[in-house]
Amino acid sequence: MKKYISFFVTALVLSLGLASCSTETDEPAGGTAVEDMCGHWVVTCDVIYGGENLGDYYGLGQWDMITYNTANNDQDVMWISDQGNFWGYTGKMQIDYNAKTFSCKDVYIYTFDVKDDAGNVIGQEDAFMTITNGKIIKDGGLNVNGKPTDSIEYDIQFSDDDPDIVYHIKGVRYAGF
Repeated sequence: MKKYISFFVTALVLSLGLASCSTETDEPAGGTAVEDMCGHWVVTCDVIYGGENLGDYYGLGQWDMITYNTANNDQDVMWISDQGNFWGYTGKMQIDYNAKTFSCKDVYIYTFDVKDDAGNVIGQEDAFMTITNGKIIKDGGLNVNGKPTDSIEYDIQFSDDDPDIVYHIKGVRYAGF
């Protein structure tokens, strides 16, 4: 009798499992509302101090960052993140999808400890980022194989940094190599 019950339960589980794997759907395949602006980017950073371009002043070389859609799949907002490779910022920014431009002003990125000269924590402050002149250019750059790919560039400033410093970030869509 146990054998028949085991067989029945196994058959029931398999039939339910196979029935739940239906490939038919009414949903059309597609991307996100801002898919042309989203992606994995390989970028560099030039330090602009008082209007003078100091180049890769901190010797960062190339690093990865990402842009991605919101959970609501908004058409006028997307996320940007340096994934901890530069300043440690992640925040939402306003976009114009048709023009492929983006910006944000005073977006909260983290809280940091304020220390006195002896290194003692005397308080905490919030840090904010402001992005200007952000744009994505279709086929505006070349990948590692010399083939056209999208490019990204923007200027970013941080509230916990010298206000005369602007970081000019620029790069290309990651090619997977």
